[in-house]
Amino acid sequence: MYNKLPLWPITQKFKFNKYKKKADKHKIDYIENFFKKKYNSKYCVLTSSARVGIILALKYKKFDRSKIFNIPVWSSHCLYNSIGYVSNITCKGNDMDGALLVHHLGQSFQVKSKKIFLIDDSSDSLPEKEFKACINSTLLEVISLPKIIGSYCGGLVLTNNYNFYSYLKTHQMEGAELANLQSQKKYNCLVLKKKNFEWHYSELENYGMDHNTCENIFENLKNFEINLLLLKKRKQLFLKYVNSTDKYRVGPCIIMQYKEKNEKIFESYHINVKKKLEKQIYLKRHILPLHFSITDKEIEKKLNALSRR
Repeated sequence: MYNKLPLWPITQKFKFNKYKKKADKHKIDYIENFFKKKYNSKYCVLTSSARVGIILALKYKKFDRSKIFNIPVWSSHCLYNSIGYVSNITCKGNDMDGALLVHHLGQSFQVKSKKIFLIDDSSDSLPEKEFKACINSTLLEVISLPKIIGSYCGGLVLTNNYNFYSYLKTHQMEGAELANLQSQKKYNCLVLKKKNFEWHYSELENYGMDHNTCENIFENLKNFEINLLLLKKRKQLFLKYVNSTDKYRVGPCIIMQYKEKNEKIFESYHINVKKKLEKQIYLKRHILPLHFSITDKEIEKKLNALSRR
């Protein structure tokens, strides 16, 4: 019997400090400079979550319910909640004022026309050597830190636009009480495994940074290089089973052709195989997570099973 493996790193252990609420500005600066260099971006802003970066970008661009924003089919409920909080949502069709270009599982997507407002969503992408921030968007790219370093919270907004950077920084220290409360709820849910997801609903207005969010991210920065090097190493083991490699991004999983005989070995998902916004074709594909939460023994077991088929 083969275990179901998580798509992204599991949440790492952390000791929550209930007596401290205010984030350390020097640590925020350190974290932002760390990722700014890693992702080849002019500016980087630390946020409570990637979805907050998306919400603030839509507000900055004056989106409201009179406009339509496109997200991929089978998107997570957090995207429906966050974008629907600001604008109307569509999943298909060309009648849109903006779109979220999701580089799902480290796949680089591109668009022909850039007449609409685009957000590059690289939530689970680690950078390859040729990575450059905002290859499609004229404004921003978002990263979800739990999906790359195993923190329980936190997101990044990468931007080359100083005015937008300044706009984000003005919101970073707002709502300290809500930020601390949200951080406590996420900690209870994701680290202590209490599974109360009520915090999802207040995250829509949680723009600020608190002590524990900052400390948790800082503590898990070491996992960035660990994860990146491990993913590159493990992907070499499966090269003959993968159609192509990406020169911009490293994702947490490899994507393989779907075969019914492998259904018991690998999870399967519907993937946009065209990697384009204008023409989306979703086909069933097998997924194998390779990130640092997966043990060498589990990888070896999957590889051996695949080689016997």
